[in-house]
Amino acid sequence: MAFTPEKSTAVIFKSLEFKALSEKAKTDKLLRKTSEIQLENTSYKSPKTSIAYNDVAGARESLFSENEEFSYKNDQLISSEIVSTREKSNASSTVLVQNSAQTFKNGMYYGFALMVILLNLVCYFLFDEKIFLHYFLALTGIGCTFLLNDGLIMTIGADNAATFITIQSGFLLITVGFAAWFASKYLSLSEFYPKLRWTTMALLGTVSVIIAMAWVTESIVLASIANSLSLGIMVSYFVAGVLLFSKKNYAKFYVIASAIPLLFAVDFFVLKNFGFEFLGTQPVHLKAAVLVEMLVLTYAIMYRMKAIKEESMLRQTELRIFLKRQEVMNRKNAAKLMEDVYLENLIMHYDLDGLEIKLLQYISEGKDNSKIARKLKTTEHDIEELTKELYTKLEISEHIQEDYRMVDTQPDYIYN
Repeated sequence: MAFTPEKSTAVIFKSLEFKALSEKAKTDKLLRKTSEIQLENTSYKSPKTSIAYNDVAGARESLFSENEEFSYKNDQLISSEIVSTREKSNASSTVLVQNSAQTFKNGMYYGFALMVILLNLVCYFLFDEKIFLHYFLALTGIGCTFLLNDGLIMTIGADNAATFITIQSGFLLITVGFAAWFASKYLSLSEFYPKLRWTTMALLGTVSVIIAMAWVTESIVLASIANSLSLGIMVSYFVAGVLLFSKKNYAKFYVIASAIPLLFAVDFFVLKNFGFEFLGTQPVHLKAAVLVEMLVLTYAIMYRMKAIKEESMLRQTELRIFLKRQEVMNRKNAAKLMEDVYLENLIMHYDLDGLEIKLLQYISEGKDNSKIARKLKTTEHDIEELTKELYTKLEISEHIQEDYRMVDTQPDYIYN
């Protein structure tokens, strides 16, 4: 039998198909046996294995339930902690922003205040006027008091409120001392109220003793009393400025500039410590008022310096006028004395009687005939006759002619 190519190819495909079917049958048989073995293993359980299986299953169920409950509660705790953390972070960020803003404001304020303080120091060196140095010291004390109140100055041992208020009273005392010194020089109180200086020194000593007692006893009341006395000193100088308000123009600047800051200081340092809420003054109010006072009084010092120079020039002018007047009066007195001597010589030389002497005196004084007649209790006609006789007796015409001749004999270049 002969094979063609088509027949040989068909035989090969059939043999391959038979092999594939046989392999598939073997695989199915193996899978059935494996499933039967697994079924027997799962259906058979020993007593111990059954108990262990039930315990493990129950434990798994209880563990799963506890895990589910714990996971639920844990989610709640985590969410609450997240919320609280977010709130804390928001609050801290808000506080940080507020602190940054407050620090910026403090920096701006103290920078401007420092500029004004240094301006007064520079003016002291430029104009050689000690009043600028006094105000420089007063402003320095005010600035240190504000720095202490803002917590920008480290205080040693200020571990409670009483100690802090006592330290504050000490700073306030030093500030008031410099401010009183400035006010005394600015208002020239040594000319008007010289005793106020000694009263101020006595009060400053008393306040120092009270502050020392407050430091030892840690008493807020004593510190508040010290603040009251310190500001009482400034009130006395303010009253002195009010009394000089109409006398000195520069006193008006002091009264106007220090009125509001002094009121705020009394409310903040005195009334608040005693528990009274009068104006509810905050540090920002006091700082703003003091800043305006700095600017006004710095200008007022310049105005006062100019006014004092004008007063000095006016005094010098009045003094020159007085000396000139005295000189003129002396000349008049000398002329009057010479005139009296001349009249006495005339009287003695021409042997004048009492009526002629009086007539000659009245004529020398420049009185007219009517007044001379009333003085001598006679008529004007009699005065005219007496004057004519006196004129002839004194030889007035001959003296005048002699004067004319003397003038005629003078060279012409004297009059040209």
